[in-house]
Amino acid sequence: MRKVSSDPGTGNDEATRILQSLDAVFEPTQRAHPGPALTLPANALASIGLDRDGRPCTPDRRFEAWFSPDNVDAAVAGWLRGNQASSLVPVTTRAGAASVILVGTAADAQAWALPPGSQASTHGGSAPFVALAYRPFEDPDIAAAALASWRLTPMEARTVRALVSEGDLHAGARSAGLNYGTARKALKLALRKAGAHRQADLVRLLHTAVGGGDVQLAHVPELQRMLGLTERAASAAVLLAVGLTRAEAASTLNISEHIMKDELNRLFLQFNLRTATDLSRLITEAVVLAGVASNPNLTLETSWSALRPLRFLNRTRTPGRIALSDFGPASGAPTLLFHSATTGSLLDRGLVRALQSAGLRPITVERPGFGLTDPPETAPLDVAVDDVLDLMDAMGFKQVNLVCRGGEPVALELGRRASERIRRAVLINPFTPYAVDSRWDGFMNRAKRLVSAYPEMIEPLARFLSQRATPLGLERLVRSAVNSSPADRRALDNPNITQDYVASARLTGVRSSWGFVQDQRAYLTWRPPALPDGRAWVRLIGEQDVLYRSGDADSLWDAALPGHRIVRVQDAGRLLHASHPDLVVQALMG
Repeated sequence: MRKVSSDPGTGNDEATRILQSLDAVFEPTQRAHPGPALTLPANALASIGLDRDGRPCTPDRRFEAWFSPDNVDAAVAGWLRGNQASSLVPVTTRAGAASVILVGTAADAQAWALPPGSQASTHGGSAPFVALAYRPFEDPDIAAAALASWRLTPMEARTVRALVSEGDLHAGARSAGLNYGTARKALKLALRKAGAHRQADLVRLLHTAVGGGDVQLAHVPELQRMLGLTERAASAAVLLAVGLTRAEAASTLNISEHIMKDELNRLFLQFNLRTATDLSRLITEAVVLAGVASNPNLTLETSWSALRPLRFLNRTRTPGRIALSDFGPASGAPTLLFHSATTGSLLDRGLVRALQSAGLRPITVERPGFGLTDPPETAPLDVAVDDVLDLMDAMGFKQVNLVCRGGEPVALELGRRASERIRRAVLINPFTPYAVDSRWDGFMNRAKRLVSAYPEMIEPLARFLSQRATPLGLERLVRSAVNSSPADRRALDNPNITQDYVASARLTGVRSSWGFVQDQRAYLTWRPPALPDGRAWVRLIGEQDVLYRSGDADSLWDAALPGHRIVRVQDAGRLLHASHPDLVVQALMG
């Protein structure tokens, strides 16, 4: 390993130079994009232009199907009399449901993520104002994809969709043509499968499953400003939306239940709500639309990568929730994929299809603090292993396959604690401990050099990367990172591989950079521990990997996994999982 001078001044200078060289790769303008990297399905949004009187004046079939012109006109009238700053305006849908729309000037809307082909935002044209709506479950494909990952029966899915639409189980049962008792039983099973505590929590998780991020107390100031609420009212709304009871929310805010009841009554009256479930839906819609107005790191997508089959499980050993993507089919042999430190739980579609064609069921579990999995209070490695065991127990898996593009400490600790539950494990370009790593050249290794030489720079690096997680910035990053690997350059010529990698990378820090920071700190001193028997394990090595030099860690891995198999692939590199999915399948099938 090449050493960096230990002199503090020199070290700081070198760290600055490394960050500057990384920064030069990203977009030359607007490099920093604060806010979580969210990707919404384009069909969940609809926009329309408004004339100077607040009347719709540009066509949009989706928007017109959701709202009548009279309802929009009535909702916008009060906003027009104000200062016309971008705001969330309450409105009633054609079906009579309470909702909100984002309203602003056409100039403001130039910075919004508007649906493709939208005519709402014009440059000084006939529409001086723009209204944007977010109604993800009006699109049957979006709703079906979100519910499919929860493995709901048709009856359960029908009940959940009716509940979300109506905001009340009695009304939902009627609209779905079910008697209340049947709907109640179906909902109880759906709550269990979704890992939700209450109906309001279920609605929030369903919105999260389509890419809208997660409602948090951090959204309170934004909701205050955009909805014109007091801090206490906005806090009460968020706490109910995340699944707390009225008593729990009152205790959290240190107010009496009587005051909490008054706050909620005012909210219900102001927004024409009927139930806490109704409130949860409206608040999640409001959080997404507020993000459209203020978060330049939010993008729209129409492709396969726009929807991942996201579901949640509750931890049994410690508090918190586990997020995972279950690609199915349910009949396939469960195959858990551990993502890298810079990607999330969206798999490359070519790898998904290859695994499924071989009779396997690919499932990606987000490690603690990554994506939407809660960070633990203590012992990250132990909790990460417990998360895998919780997943296996909850889904009834006696054994699983492992495919690891990262998370090697978790995989080996699982092998140490529960080797009988691992059928076969494949490590793709696994970590080389810094003590034996001889690969420090090229773009990608500048970040590795920064982390290993200056551990105090791990958190600044995480913030630096999260603020640049736009699709264009990440594509430039990955292309620069693998530029010295002909095999990886060829892989990125496939637009699907590029798109899926970028979409997955955007999931890493949706909530925070906690997982990335903990991973990098752990790797500073980690060496693979020895397992009694490594015959179920395979190391799949791309000889053109730009991060590690083939052979550097052979002795360490041989000692850790006695009897394991090594497969070296001459025409593969860092992206071996995407460029050679057939070899991943072969390694799993033995």
